[in-house]
Amino acid sequence: MKKISILILSFLAIAAFTACEDNDSEEFTLNTANAGEIVLAPGTGSFEVTETNTDDLAERFSWNALELEVPVQVNYELQMDVQGGDFTAPQVLGGTTENNIPVTYDMLNFAATELGGEATVASNYSIRVIASLADPSLEPVVSNLVDVVIVPFSSYPFTDLFLVGAATAPGWSNDNDNPALFRDPANENLYYYTGFFAADQFKLLSSPGFWQPQYGERNGAVGVNDGAGSDPNTFAAPTAGYYDFVVDITGVTNDSEGSSSFSMTANAAAASAPTYATVGYIGSSTPDGWNSDQDMVQSAFDPHQWSARDVTLVTGELKFRTDNDWGTNWGSDTEFTGVGAINGANIPVAPGTYDIFFNDLDGRYILIPVQD
Repeated sequence: MKKISILILSFLAIAAFTACEDNDSEEFTLNTANAGEIVLAPGTGSFEVTETNTDDLAERFSWNALELEVPVQVNYELQMDVQGGDFTAPQVLGGTTENNIPVTYDMLNFAATELGGEATVASNYSIRVIASLADPSLEPVVSNLVDVVIVPFSSYPFTDLFLVGAATAPGWSNDNDNPALFRDPANENLYYYTGFFAADQFKLLSSPGFWQPQYGERNGAVGVNDGAGSDPNTFAAPTAGYYDFVVDITGVTNDSEGSSSFSMTANAAAASAPTYATVGYIGSSTPDGWNSDQDMVQSAFDPHQWSARDVTLVTGELKFRTDNDWGTNWGSDTEFTGVGAINGANIPVAPGTYDIFFNDLDGRYILIPVQD
């Protein structure tokens, strides 16, 4: 009797083990062929980005969940490409494990611009969601395409100015990492630059790599050659040293100096200002969030000038700080440009690719979108 019981128990154990193997095998061979389809909604859309709606919700794209026999985490990614595109290099509007993603006008504006869209011009795009599982051997599921029309908006209608000339770091090269002037956050025609100048001459360019538009001195004010006029005279630093250079280009055209002005004032105190080994930017808009700094490049010509080129940022905030520590940090509440105060506010950031400039002498910063 005991032998029969032992045999029965052994049989049951083998059967249970076989069943477990079958379950494991089913999970291991899981694929998405029987997972159904994803239907992305809404079915179409038209969006015009304006100066006032960039932070507003444009659309909450939603879809049904995959119906899987085995409960596993599904990752969804919302992608956009030009209409008729093959999605080999899509713009990603967001990722989630939920079944919807809210998309702002600013996010659509950035994606459309990165895909070649022009400001104020309506263009056609397609949006899809793609579902993938943790196991890379499992095929992703792709939704239907939602065709949309987007009219991008130029959220950066500003003129930027860059130094060029023998008195400055790049010399007379118009495409040599030319330092940017810092635009006043409240007056788009007013610019500042506190830094070192050699005893020589210089001008200002608005498009590195091109000699026009070119700004300089004319009739005691500021003159410009936008390509259809004559070159203005140079500005000058009388002796080598630190200066506060301030320039106002209000009303400047080829034919008129308008109400423009400039000043070049020696700043003796800057020569004894502390220098830092490192300055970096950090924040939710940066690749590693608030976890670690992205170090900037220190100028060999002026140790107080810092830059970072071709930086991709997402919607969020950032600050500047020294030595990967919060002991000395700068921030402000103005987008694109401003004056960072010690322990100041987080700087708001719109998504895009930027050249970033920071001056540790006065805390000024400017983020300039990279033009393709």
